[in-house]
Amino acid sequence: MQWLNDLLGGLPPVLVYAVVGALVAGEVAVTAGLVLPAATALIALGLLANAGTVDIAPSLGVAVGAAWLGGTLAYRSGRRLGSRARTTRFGRWIGPRRWERADRLFTRYGGRALFLGQWVVVARTLVPRLAGMNGVPYRRFAAWHTPAAVLWAVWLVGASYGLGASYDRVASRLGHASGALAVLVGMIVVLVLAGRWIGRHPDPIRASGALLGRLPLVRAVAGRDAPAWSWRGRLERRYPLLGPAFDVALSVALLSALAALLVVATPVIVRFSGLDAVDASVAAWARSEWASDTYLFALSAATSVAPEGVIGAAAVVSIARWCWVWWRGGHRLRRDDAVGILAALGPVLPVVLLAAVLEALIPPVSTARGLAPDGWRAPESIVLPPVAEFDGQLPPADAAGALAGLAAGETALLAAAVGLLTWLLTRRAPRPLRVAAWTAAIGYVVVCGGGWVFIGWSRTSETVAALLLGAAWTAFNAAIWSARRTGGAAPNRRHRSNMIFARGRRSGRSPGGEPAGDTRRPAEHSGVARRRPGRGPAGPA
Repeated sequence: MQWLNDLLGGLPPVLVYAVVGALVAGEVAVTAGLVLPAATALIALGLLANAGTVDIAPSLGVAVGAAWLGGTLAYRSGRRLGSRARTTRFGRWIGPRRWERADRLFTRYGGRALFLGQWVVVARTLVPRLAGMNGVPYRRFAAWHTPAAVLWAVWLVGASYGLGASYDRVASRLGHASGALAVLVGMIVVLVLAGRWIGRHPDPIRASGALLGRLPLVRAVAGRDAPAWSWRGRLERRYPLLGPAFDVALSVALLSALAALLVVATPVIVRFSGLDAVDASVAAWARSEWASDTYLFALSAATSVAPEGVIGAAAVVSIARWCWVWWRGGHRLRRDDAVGILAALGPVLPVVLLAAVLEALIPPVSTARGLAPDGWRAPESIVLPPVAEFDGQLPPADAAGALAGLAAGETALLAAAVGLLTWLLTRRAPRPLRVAAWTAAIGYVVVCGGGWVFIGWSRTSETVAALLLGAAWTAFNAAIWSARRTGGAAPNRRHRSNMIFARGRRSGRSPGGEPAGDTRRPAEHSGVARRRPGRGPAGPA
């Protein structure tokens, strides 16, 4: 809407603030989100701030205040009217279909709907009213609505101010960014759901085979009555070790294929968002800020910790947790406990596979960088600061080139490894401790990834793609093992003996190989005296 940009550009700054504030607050406050161009007004405000018509600081303040005020007024309206809000003139104009959509969003996500709804046009108007209608306390509403309003307003005004282009160009880039964000969120949601499905099934290979066997195409090819993966059962009956070996090999192959798909697709999504347009400007800004202390700090932050060491620490924590559960259960060490120790290392396996895939797809050697997927290629030339201006020791040019080839893969692997270690350490911790630990972990990974960008050995878009890849893989891995009730814990001897005994009864034989028959023990062996005629239950009357 170029007309809005032209209209606001002809007004004094005070009127510009007033008009934009009224549009943004009125979009939500008077349920007119389908008519008033609030997001467009914020984009135009950022462009005017870039052109010097208005100041950026008051613009951000007006945008944030109007977004917060509109949601708060909508909450008060829903709290006052209750269910009658649907029957008002604006409520009837909105229609039952949009109300039902907002209801589903609010019912499914609860407080998170207040945060997510700020980014959707219809939900931004209706979700605050639903919160008031359902009696959500104001403190809880404000805890979710305030950060959402701040981020939404700062994003629209700040992005348009930073780009400093025409409205069409800004709108196009914001549209690409929103589409890329939606794809990334959808990708992580699918990974979490897939991980939870895998974790809920003790034998995911057999379960997936049964699921595929119910598809019409598979049933048409294999026959309607053909059991899914029947050949796998015959193979296991003939060769007992080949069945589990096949499951492990297929699981490793599928996880590796998924990791390779994410490695290739993630930078494509990030480039579609238009983030690669700021790579050159960020690199130029970083070089202008080089100093002895800042450069050496960024270099040490980027290269101080190896992801392999974090993976090893995660393996130690996982085994230590298994040993703690085993020791508290009072079990004796047996031969089959080795299987439990290997199962305890299950959460580490996906991260190891990700490391192998990254090493295979992103060669660190400079002559093979052209073989890496698009978006993971290291810079062709590395700029080093003059040695005379720095107190510390700088790496040689050849070593810097090799490290630059490792920057993207190291960042992605470090994010996945730190995420795994944090999840293992805080899985059973109280919520405040989990929040603090995850905040520290995210901050550490971002600082390490930003160090590569600051010294010029990695691009901004490449680093963001690496961080997103590590976060997505962490969410997928944690979803698998969070859904497993006994993932990595010490085996329950009583439960295991009961299961063996049940199999013995079903097969007609006892666990020791004798016929099952009547499993009741005689009285003289059970320690209970038989009742004799004329006597009490435990002896002479």
